[in-house]
This record gives sequence, structure tokens and C-alpha cells, in this order.
Amino acid sequence: MGNKKMMKAYMGLWGVIAVVYGLWMSLFMGWDKYPYIIPTEADMALPAEEFIAKFDGMLYEPLFSSPVVYWIWVAASTALLLLYAVFIRKILFADKLTKATTVFCAVNLIAGFAFITWYGFLSFPEQFGNILTDVTASMLGLRYPWYFRIWGVLASLSIFTNTLYMYRKNNYEGKAGVIVTSLGCAAIFVTVNVPSAGLDLVMTARCLSHWATALIFAFLGAAGVIIFLLHKFKQKDKKYMIATIVFVAVLVLMLVLLVTVGKSAFIENLPMWVAYALLFIINFTSFFDKKGIKAKAKETVKV
Repeated sequence: MGNKKMMKAYMGLWGVIAVVYGLWMSLFMGWDKYPYIIPTEADMALPAEEFIAKFDGMLYEPLFSSPVVYWIWVAASTALLLLYAVFIRKILFADKLTKATTVFCAVNLIAGFAFITWYGFLSFPEQFGNILTDVTASMLGLRYPWYFRIWGVLASLSIFTNTLYMYRKNNYEGKAGVIVTSLGCAAIFVTVNVPSAGLDLVMTARCLSHWATALIFAFLGAAGVIIFLLHKFKQKDKKYMIATIVFVAVLVLMLVLLVTVGKSAFIENLPMWVAYALLFIINFTSFFDKKGIKAKAKETVKV
């Protein structure tokens, strides 16, 4: 498939994603459909287990202050999803990687790393226990719904644009990688609109949409990076082989910790921190570069 046809296919994919998301937000979500309760002083004195049992799955703050705010968010987030098609055109299919593109990708990568780290260690009611083992990103979203949305948008934007930049810089023709990264980074837009749904809400549309899209983001977002690393692994590039082993090992470690320790923002952030570090080193340093790669990256590529 030629460059123009492939670009149109990618842009069409993001058009479909934006339409589906807009319909979901308009027809399914509703502007403030979910109940919320604010802990009282007596609630704050409850033991951790009782506090979690009572409040997990209930919003501490309203999702939106009014219908107007809701529809502004729907319009803005849908428009942002459409912009992802523009990012594909500007990064993968532009005649060359411009300085502006490089700065844009570097800035949002650093901003994404900084925000998810800060967000993961936000102060929270002590009743939730140890922040390293008990508080998840979506549980924080119960108390800080707008921070949760910013967390999702920045994580999605930074991973997406920098995965594309990594492909372009290395002249990697990764159609599967672009598709899975697109689907993964779109999924988090659903997740952040439905903060933590507690165990009482299992098998409801709210809970399933939250968990399913969070898992899609985690696995497909990582898959876009892993697909590229495996490509380099097959070429027996020693540095990339080590990077592949380390990244996969961190993902396995996260799964082990989730099973043995439990879910937490700290554990959830482990693979994201490693992904950010890896993308920064590949994209903005010469550590992995081979002679002549920069010159090649400036040429038009076929993806």
C-alpha cells in the first residue's frame, strides 16, 4: 500500500475512533449520571477496609459541574482524537522531521512523565492505606476527576506521538505498530471518563468499560513499543536486545506485583516510567543510533 493510501487509512481509523467516542459520550455516558458522595469526618475515622468498602466505586466529586461543562469536554476531547490523525501525517508522512516536531514530541514526553509521576503520588485520605500498594490512578480519579482526565490525555498523547517519532526516526515500516498504538491510546479516553468502579459494580457497563479500556491502553500502548523492539531484536542489535529484555521483564514484574501485592498507582506507573525513559533515549539521544540513521530519518518514509 502506497504512502498516500496508508496515510488515508490511518486518518480514517482515527475518524472512526472519534465518531464512536463522540457517540458513546453523547448516548451512553450522560453529563453527570453517576452517584457521588463526600466523606464526612466520621467516615474519615473509619478503618481502611471499611472506608474502601464504602467509597470505592462512588465519586467523591461530581464528574462535571454542569451540562455545559460536560458538552465542552465532549467536544474538546473528540476534537483532540481527530488531531491524532494530524500527528500521524506530521510525524510519519511529512517530507522530513522538523525541529518543531522534535520539540513538540520531546516536550509532551517530558510533560507526560512529570504529570503521571506527580499524579501517582497525590495526597489522598489515609484510610486508603499505603500509597505505594493501595491507591490506584483511577481511585485517585474519584477525588480528582479532572486530574485523572489530564493524566489520561497526557499519557496517551506522549506515548502515541513518541512511538510514531521512534518509528520515523528509525525508518521502521510498522503498520501493525501504528494500529495497535492508535487503538491503545484512544482507549484511555474512555477510561478517564469513568473513574474507579468498585467491586459492587462488577459486570455493569460502567465497570466493564473502565476496566476493558484501561487494559487495552496498557497492553496495546506497550505493544506498539514492543513490536519495534522485537524488530530490532531480530536484527541482533545488542543495545536493542538488552532494551527489549529489560522492558519485557518490567512488564512481567508489574503483573507479578499486581497478583502478589495488589494494584496501585506506583505499580501501574512502573512500565510507563520505563517506556518514557526508553522513548526518550531512543528519540532524543544518540545512544541507539547507527551511523547514517539521522540522514535517513529526514527522507520520506513508507509506513
